[in-house]
Amino acid sequence: MWDWIGSNASALNVGLNAAMLLIWLAYLQLFFVSFRRSNRTVIHIGMASESGEDARCLVTNMGSDTAYVLAVMVGLDDGDRTRLAPVTDRVEDEDPIGGDFRDKTNQGPLRGGEALDIGSLRNIVSRAAHQIDEDVSLDDCRAVEITVVVAEQQAHRLAGGRKRYEIDCSGGRMRFRPENVLTDQIRTRRDRQALLSRMNA
Repeated sequence: MWDWIGSNASALNVGLNAAMLLIWLAYLQLFFVSFRRSNRTVIHIGMASESGEDARCLVTNMGSDTAYVLAVMVGLDDGDRTRLAPVTDRVEDEDPIGGDFRDKTNQGPLRGGEALDIGSLRNIVSRAAHQIDEDVSLDDCRAVEITVVVAEQQAHRLAGGRKRYEIDCSGGRMRFRPENVLTDQIRTRRDRQALLSRMNA
């Protein structure tokens, strides 16, 4: 056996080096995937306080890095069509600009683990109606879809989250039921391009 090892030492050495290289490549791949996952922006959209039209809509950055909120858009679905409008700025306030900029807009940095109150659902729809210059209210809608657009990775790439709420008016009270408890993440190239087109429309 030792004679065989001695006579094939060169081939064995090449094989062992190749095996070690594969092991190191596997470790590097695992490290890279873990690094990307830990630095990926994850946006969560949820409601607080109650389930009606006065519920507060919260946007939370579940990632570890700071993300910059670029835009908040809302889609109002009345069953026949969906009206899309930006609701980033708080147009329901008529006070002059001044003080904390977050009193007037939802734009700005959102640190990891930080939540942003973008207003009540009633106010969000009021902003949308103002933007599209139409007399539309929650009573006219069957569903509301909220999309939050952020810049991640030192503002090098778009990302975001999307959540759709079905409106239930049974029992004489308006309730908002999410299609999914989790927020749909916007990560693929196609989704990012579609998002950019919607923002530039």
